[in-house]
Amino acid sequence: MPVGKGSPEVSVLLIYDIENDKLRTRASDICLDYGLQRIQFSAFFGKLNRNRRQELALKLKNEMGDESARIRIMPICEADLKDMWVMEQYQRDAGALAGSLKAAAERPKLRVLRQGE
Repeated sequence: MPVGKGSPEVSVLLIYDIENDKLRTRASDICLDYGLQRIQFSAFFGKLNRNRRQELALKLKNEMGDESARIRIMPICEADLKDMWVMEQYQRDAGALAGSLKAAAERPKLRVLRQGE
């Protein structure tokens, strides 16, 4: 690795289980500040180098203090990402459904994608 270059970015999955609503919201904001994308209510995905992962972990640890919290930051290799399947199913917005009986009768759409499709 050339001098002056940080460690390479790797994909990370961050998940948490935090009981305190205020701290959970703060943890979410911190993850978003680090450029992670929310993929579920308490799960985030993105790319961070080792220094940024450590910095994020310390910031979250300091934010939690002595409160109950379980946080996992897991690096994921590119080979595994290529085999990832994404399944998304969304209900339409209730306001949009109110205007259309046909839309109300439709089932939510399910997409199953392999990475890169």
